[in-house]
Amino acid sequence: MNDQLARGTALAIALGAVVGTLPPLGQALDRGDGLVSALWGLARFFTIWTNTLVAIVFGLIALRGRQAVSPLWLGAVVLAILLVGLVFNLMLGQNIQPSWWMRIGDSLHHHVAPLAVPLWWLIFADHGRLGWHAPWLWALYPLGYSGYILLRAALEGASVPNRYPYFFLDVENLGWAGALGYLTGIAAAFVLLGHGYVALDRWLARRTAG
Repeated sequence: MNDQLARGTALAIALGAVVGTLPPLGQALDRGDGLVSALWGLARFFTIWTNTLVAIVFGLIALRGRQAVSPLWLGAVVLAILLVGLVFNLMLGQNIQPSWWMRIGDSLHHHVAPLAVPLWWLIFADHGRLGWHAPWLWALYPLGYSGYILLRAALEGASVPNRYPYFFLDVENLGWAGALGYLTGIAAAFVLLGHGYVALDRWLARRTAG
């Protein structure tokens, strides 16, 4: 029964991540973008990348059970979606959406998933299998994304509007020193959060064993 509940809730999380992508995709298509162009535009956002990972990882869990995803990969997704929620709610503020459909998508990606994924991990994941090296590996994802955005923005050129999706990546306004300062702070916070995650994971394992 516990495994069935874990897989059922994982399916709900995966579907929520997919549904959350439909409103911004539909909005881009309504503007006249082709499908490829719309997807390319969405691929600018860390939120979209991370919720796609949530959909893949939790879809696998729903299909094959908890053993389908290693604790290392699950931890990467948990920390990344937590970063989405924290950065959005603490640094970016609320988006004013033009319709209830867009508000649903925004909420699924920025509020529901950042709460549901860690909660699922607390309740259903196997604990005690993570090493202290894990946070450093997990940090490669946001750092890799940042490098991708900076390279993409440089290749696209100034004629492309909103090519920096987040203010703390905007090299034109902040300069390299300002952007790198933000990225260093976010990376450091991510690694610290990752170490707290590993510590909690080990405490949960000891609590279960005891």
